[in-house]
Amino acid sequence: MNSQNPIVKMLIFCSGSSEEVLEKCPSSEWIKYTSIGATVLLTAIIAVLSSFFAFQMIFSTFFISLPMAILWGLIIFNLDRYIVSSFRKNGEPLKEFIQSLPRLFLAVVIALVISKPLEIEVFKSEIKQSLVESRKKSMNSLEANYLTSIQVNDQKIKELKKELNGFFSLKERYYQDYICECDGTCGTGKRGRGSECNFKQQKYEESASEYKNQKSRIDLLVGELNKKRNIQDAEFEADKKRLDANFSSGFLARLNALNDMEGFASFSITLLLILIEITPILSKLFAPEGPYDHLISMREYEYKTEYMRSVYKQNRQLYTSSFVNDQNKGTETKFGNKAEQSEAAEKYKQLRRDLERKLKKP
Repeated sequence: MNSQNPIVKMLIFCSGSSEEVLEKCPSSEWIKYTSIGATVLLTAIIAVLSSFFAFQMIFSTFFISLPMAILWGLIIFNLDRYIVSSFRKNGEPLKEFIQSLPRLFLAVVIALVISKPLEIEVFKSEIKQSLVESRKKSMNSLEANYLTSIQVNDQKIKELKKELNGFFSLKERYYQDYICECDGTCGTGKRGRGSECNFKQQKYEESASEYKNQKSRIDLLVGELNKKRNIQDAEFEADKKRLDANFSSGFLARLNALNDMEGFASFSITLLLILIEITPILSKLFAPEGPYDHLISMREYEYKTEYMRSVYKQNRQLYTSSFVNDQNKGTETKFGNKAEQSEAAEKYKQLRRDLERKLKKP
């Protein structure tokens, strides 16, 4: 494979692989790691698009949303690149699987975060319809409460007017009895003001007075109920305006509407992004050790051995220097520190044995 191709170089960089090591590998390793790099790059691009949709819902400004989306995409790219590059093959499947679990968990979390804004954009029409229905439902509930309250108020007014009509009908009946008694057309049949006429007149006047008092009382109560009705009307209009003002169609409201949607369609997008996100880890987990893995292990082993040699050399110099200093001391001091010299010699031997054991380890 042409390693000088800028696209290949970019994909190898995205995969977190060493181009220097890959130069010594067959073309199959180049194909594998450029594919892994392409997956990482694709995930970052999807993250930029997804976060752009989310930031547009929040800020509604292109010049803020685009830089924020690019920054978020770079964060996701860096995390994915680290997840893929930090995974090592060691020839022990169980150990490799345990090693991959934190990386798989992090990849799934990243996929879930990326998927939601994309789902909101894909199902934009359905979410808008859901928000409209939700607003309508809230408005209907508000109107139902308003109608219930005014029906109770109107019923009280109706009952009071009915009661007043009862007093009025009674007054009118007493008045007709009084007139016809005095005219001689009913009752005793005697025309003129007799005792019965006076009695019915008094009865009518008492009824008229009672009607007047009851009318004053009922008019006062009806007036209070009408004021209450006006207050209820004003509160209803204020509640409608408040509902319109507070009704949100932002990112959180759309996310809640998305979660309320039924069916598998929304989950399918999330599942697709999860599969895209974990594919590089799974490909490295299930693939056999390749030349690249062997060369990387060899380089790491060479670094470890060189490091151990330098540590061994430094400790040996320190021990030799300490031993020479002890030889230059007086006989009394020499015998006094004999136990310390023996302990230092034993530590030196143990260090040498540890180094030889680590160097022999494949």
